[in-house]
Amino acid sequence: MATSYSEIYRWAGKKLEDPSYASMSDEDLSEMFFEWMLSAIAQFRKCEHDLSQRDDELGAFDDDLLDVEKEILGTLTAKAWLEPQLNSALLTRQVFSEKEQKFYSQKEHLTGLENRYESLTREAQRLHRDYTYAHSSYWED
Repeated sequence: MATSYSEIYRWAGKKLEDPSYASMSDEDLSEMFFEWMLSAIAQFRKCEHDLSQRDDELGAFDDDLLDVEKEILGTLTAKAWLEPQLNSALLTRQVFSEKEQKFYSQKEHLTGLENRYESLTREAQRLHRDYTYAHSSYWED
């Protein structure tokens, strides 16, 4: 049974929190996740399955991916989601809370995004490394 793109989107969605998604149509969300997933596919170089073997019309890979492969793709997709936010010019905008007029530092926000990005990068590298070791014939006789 082939792995659907929506499965990868769910794996990525577990790592993301964005309230704006609630107001978006499923079609718009799928389109955005698809673009991020393409970035993730390009970064997952040593996958045992050929990730280029997929049907974009059906929204599925030809192969049934392992859970660890889905986790890696989900993590890399979440990382691709974070990149535009990290590089956004909107980070220079000051944010105020209407009720208490609190100022939220752009530096603090940017630092938080950078930390999250580094965390996702390390997680993706660890998962990719462990996957490569587990599926390498180097250790076999």
